[in-house]
Amino acid sequence: MSPDVSIIIPVYNAARYLPRCLDSVRNQTLRNWELLLVDDGSSDESGSICDAYAAQDNRIQVIHQRNSGVSAARNAGLSVASGQYIGFVDADDWIDFDMFRSLYSLASEKTCDIAMCDAVTVYSDGHTEPDTITQLSQDCVLTRDKISPALLLEIAGSAWRCLYRTALLRTKGIMFPQKIKFSEDRIFNIMSFGFANGIAYEKKAYYNRFVNPESAVHRFHADYFEACLAASAEIEKAINVAWDGDETYRIAYLCQLIGGARAAISNYYYRSSPMSGKERRIAVKKICQNPVLQKAIECTGISDVRVKWIQHQNVWMLILYAKLANWRHGR
Repeated sequence: MSPDVSIIIPVYNAARYLPRCLDSVRNQTLRNWELLLVDDGSSDESGSICDAYAAQDNRIQVIHQRNSGVSAARNAGLSVASGQYIGFVDADDWIDFDMFRSLYSLASEKTCDIAMCDAVTVYSDGHTEPDTITQLSQDCVLTRDKISPALLLEIAGSAWRCLYRTALLRTKGIMFPQKIKFSEDRIFNIMSFGFANGIAYEKKAYYNRFVNPESAVHRFHADYFEACLAASAEIEKAINVAWDGDETYRIAYLCQLIGGARAAISNYYYRSSPMSGKERRIAVKKICQNPVLQKAIECTGISDVRVKWIQHQNVWMLILYAKLANWRHGR
């Protein structure tokens, strides 16, 4: 009998948090599952921990591979998953005991290709924040025609809050993009949501997302803006394929690219940035002069003052704002 759910966890140097994550899966009230642990070339004890858990439970399978990134690790799990549905968990997070039973039952009852829930964001100092879909006030079933561009922006950001019918992913050839640095989940979901027959949403938090201060998303990246451009190009491809190139969705995601440009400017001025003052100014000016970004600003018509500074290449105001914002947030 095939598993009800295949759970895929990409693992890279997560030994500190991994047992908590794996115990939360083993304690699921849903019993008919398989767990695919993809050790992505870890250099700590993560691989040994994975093997130890697999030795204790025949529902757990470990794949060891050379370090290739989170998308490649998830895709390795996708290629061998045998469950009716597939879910994803990150190795430093954990899930409530009823998550996969609830989502599997919801997807089956509503005959939906995808089931989705809320989450709780847990910070390293212990305080928490709800991570809910603000545009959805209660449990519901979404069909494609009910997903506005603004709603797609909100719901598509995370794969870990969802359960996907395996047949949908296999039939449409949906995988995680491997040559980009950001927005892998978003691109995967733009494709999945665009082809799904329905998305069943339960407004209950089953997933605990730990904000790891050592995570890559909280560090300086010299190529932050270039990564945003690459992600934006892949997002546009996904919209063309799964949403018929609808201009309203395209413009919504151009707004996201503009937000990425603002974040990239701030990133240059992180305390951890090794760049000299001159190198930072040149990098900010280069962002302002980028033709893809300038066209995006023109298409969206955004009137935010910081966007106007980019549009008119007001480098010094952008630098001042970045410094103040980073000081305020302790970056």
